[in-house]
Amino acid sequence: MNENHQRHLLVTFRHIDNLLSEAERILVTAGSASPFAEFAQDSTPVQRKVIHDYIQRVREAMAHAMAELNLPRLNPVCGALWAARNHVTFAGIAVAEIEPKRMAGYGPLTEADCESLDRVVAELNAALDRLAAYLDKGPAADLQTQLQRLDQTRNEVQLLAELERVITAHGLVEFRGALAMLLNRLENGAFEVGIFGRVSSGKSSLLNYLLGAEVLPVGVTPITAIPTRVRFGHKPRALIDFADSRPLEIELSRLAEFSTELHNPGNTKHVARIVVEVPAARLREGVTFVDTPGLDSLATDGTEHTAAYLPQCDLGLVLVDAGSTLMTEDLALVQAIYQSGSRAMVLISKADLLKPDDRDRMLTYVKHQLATQLRVDVPVHLISVVGANAALCETWFEHALKPVLETHRDQAAESLRRKIGVLREAVVRALQARLDGQLQRAAFSSVHSAQPDAGAVKALRETDFWIETVEKEGIEIVGEISRLHESVFETAAAEIVVAWQAGHTAPHDSATAFGVALQTVLTDHTAKLMRLVEELRRKLEGALAAAHDAAASTNAAEPLPRASGLPLFDAATLIEQVRLNPPFAWRLLAARWLQRHIRARLKEQLTFKLAGLLDSYRLRMHKWLMQTLTELRAGFNDRAALLRPELETRAIGAGEETNGARLAADLERLRAWPH
Repeated sequence: MNENHQRHLLVTFRHIDNLLSEAERILVTAGSASPFAEFAQDSTPVQRKVIHDYIQRVREAMAHAMAELNLPRLNPVCGALWAARNHVTFAGIAVAEIEPKRMAGYGPLTEADCESLDRVVAELNAALDRLAAYLDKGPAADLQTQLQRLDQTRNEVQLLAELERVITAHGLVEFRGALAMLLNRLENGAFEVGIFGRVSSGKSSLLNYLLGAEVLPVGVTPITAIPTRVRFGHKPRALIDFADSRPLEIELSRLAEFSTELHNPGNTKHVARIVVEVPAARLREGVTFVDTPGLDSLATDGTEHTAAYLPQCDLGLVLVDAGSTLMTEDLALVQAIYQSGSRAMVLISKADLLKPDDRDRMLTYVKHQLATQLRVDVPVHLISVVGANAALCETWFEHALKPVLETHRDQAAESLRRKIGVLREAVVRALQARLDGQLQRAAFSSVHSAQPDAGAVKALRETDFWIETVEKEGIEIVGEISRLHESVFETAAAEIVVAWQAGHTAPHDSATAFGVALQTVLTDHTAKLMRLVEELRRKLEGALAAAHDAAASTNAAEPLPRASGLPLFDAATLIEQVRLNPPFAWRLLAARWLQRHIRARLKEQLTFKLAGLLDSYRLRMHKWLMQTLTELRAGFNDRAALLRPELETRAIGAGEETNGARLAADLERLRAWPH
């Protein structure tokens, strides 16, 4: 046969294969929840399996014919996950085509129409983002494969395997994130000690002291956006993962190139993860130390990742600088560590700066604040790594940390069992909700039975729209910062006139008045942004509270974190440049003419410098806004993850469940699981 014959055979075989694939797709998707379902499901699982086997025989016959006729067999062009990810990307592009600004080309839209479309776009984008995130995990997202790698003698593994089966069988995709986290904790046998604290609190210095080597850079602000793990290795090295390139192995002497603001400003190198390996004796027992980014660092995006790391932490060491004091952020961090099921210790670092009497007073004060504010007995210790005062660190390690490390496996196992139990109870509630929906659908109208839960579900679904709305409004407010210079000059001129009229006519008085005006304008403007974010936080908490009530949960809705860490505007260098003296015979001038004169002088002296500082502050505020909204979204999704499936199944009456006997059997099996 010539090439034309072979080409015609290949085209025919491919057409037959496509038709068979379409037949398989029809059988699998018939009766699905798609709003565009074309076919009713009238086949049984056994019939579908037999049909698949017959189709496979047709394909084998074509493969055999191709081999006999020496027809080339095409290799796959890519992986299925990659292809699926591309389809999801194109789905996102399709969603963008129904945004109000594009739909307006088909005719006028009312304000209500635009809002409805915005809600639809937000919900679709959120669902596609979750699907894309799961696909991006690649083969590691296969929880069943991960389960098979674990020690099968553990009861926890058996329960997780059963939960994975039930979650997959009944489409409870919202539970897969919690399940994956528990699997990772179970698979990773290391005991993780997280080191938390504000910038310059001594985290890296303490870790270097414990490891007996200068492993991490000190005296600089870290910029990596995720916690850095330090684990045992036979040779010192660092493993750097990037968001957009291949991993890199480096010597520890080069670590600062990737982990400091000086050499990697704004994380321009896109570092995603840093793992440091050192042959340290204190790591030989399977202990991993985790250096987290400073919570108040303006050079990092690490707050979100530090909070996300908490569920993986077994022991949290919270450092409080002896040169400052215990702050609200420190208390919130300790509380979050306990709420994640971990233990905490508070370490008063740099205790060498305190006199002996002051050390006792500081220790008593911190213990009292923790006890009164958190109502929990948190261990508090004084530490130092400087000179003879390093004995404080040795005493703490030998008497407080070492005993915990020696029993860490039992403590970590107990914590893990509790978290798995929480997931089991949540899955049981979701299955019960589906079963109740089946049983009640015939007895009650859908409106009557689903109305309370439907309202809660609607609120949960609208949260993505709320967050996107605040993001748009917030970006507008932040963008206005670059245009505040006229308002600053106007307000400053009025302040300086008041100061002169009060007899404060020295140049430094004018500079002080200008500084007050500048801070007033910026504070008033950023307050609008803070109010916007706080209103969003309250709405999200309200949605969570409604979901808890609808789900009849016995646990109170955990509050979402308040916005903090607002960037500060450093006006010192600008204020130093203000040099104004009252003009000759200024007392004879009207106030408005004097203000005009001062405003003109300020513009001459400061326009360029002020514009640059305001634009820099705008960028920092934009970064803060995005980080704050990301943290709110992540915190809300974490809290809603165990409620959303249960409420959604109640609201829809579980009408898509076709095998009530299987549902009841899985429910009973999980309920009867030995505790």
